[in-house]
Amino acid sequence: MAAIEISSLRKIYAGNVEAIKGIDLSIADGELVVLVGPSGCGKSTLLRMIAGLETITEGEVRIGETLVNKLEPAERDIAMVFQNYALYPHMSVRGNLEYGLKNRRTPRAEIDRRVNEAARILEIEQFLERKPRQLSGGQRQRVAMGRAIVRQPKAFLFDEPLSNLDAKLRGQMRVEIRRLQRTLGTTSVYVTHDQLEAMTLADKLVVMNGGVIEQVGDPLEVYSNPASLFVAGFMGSPGMNLLPAETLGTLVGGLPGSASGCGTIGIRPEDIVLSAPAGAHIAFDAVLDAVELVGSESLVYVHAQGVEKDIVLRAPGIHRGTVGEALRLHVAHGALHCFDAETGRKIPKGAA
Repeated sequence: MAAIEISSLRKIYAGNVEAIKGIDLSIADGELVVLVGPSGCGKSTLLRMIAGLETITEGEVRIGETLVNKLEPAERDIAMVFQNYALYPHMSVRGNLEYGLKNRRTPRAEIDRRVNEAARILEIEQFLERKPRQLSGGQRQRVAMGRAIVRQPKAFLFDEPLSNLDAKLRGQMRVEIRRLQRTLGTTSVYVTHDQLEAMTLADKLVVMNGGVIEQVGDPLEVYSNPASLFVAGFMGSPGMNLLPAETLGTLVGGLPGSASGCGTIGIRPEDIVLSAPAGAHIAFDAVLDAVELVGSESLVYVHAQGVEKDIVLRAPGIHRGTVGEALRLHVAHGALHCFDAETGRKIPKGAA
């Protein structure tokens, strides 16, 4: 196991295309860090630079005490798990697990010990003599993780490993990966575009956008206190409602003092309620546009005068409103997020 230290890292492709723009990131020994962001944000490129699959234009990557910039992937003591499993189809599961250890001339007894232990942890002992084509997608992904585990590397790197699985299986595998990482205590970097995956897996969340890091922090802190308009809109499904402060002020007859100086006001869907809450709050009128049932709750989409996009709120249970119905919406003062008009960065409460 080892910490990973990334300093002033840049990646520039031909044509002066800058994919990674001077990133600094510290990953503690034993920590599971999730890189999340939209397609093209640079998260996979950053992971591949750590792995040695992409060259570094500028900056440093250290794994433990070792500067790995010029080391080949095989020399970095990391193990990578890909979304397409990358298993050898002509080999049995046992053969796939053994392959890397044989190449390193690991003693036979040690190979057997590691393979059997990985198979036990991943509950694939009954599949050891099968070929990959005889396994389900989830079983193949367990084998891919087993191949990483037997290496006993300093770090695991996961490149969207669950993207090929159906929703139910993804949920099960998330739990297994989290349990496995905690059991092994191996430093791990995990790339995904799935926010739920990111929120449930991460010890530390890294939100990326356009080759830079927008925010680093505990998943709940990032969700509850987004550092920028991008994070506010990206994290959450649906994302935060973002309204021009001037428009919202007109709707509610004047914003509270805590929101003065804001360019944009953000409101999480769960913070908009249909009954007046206790304490200081704002209220405004809207018209029901649509209702989306999502299990134990409803997403209610409404139109408010002067607001271009629908505002969405979460309502418990099944909301049985009708399209065109007039609604009165309420938001506590403490649930208003204030963003600077020029920079898009969050203005801390009390600093506006």
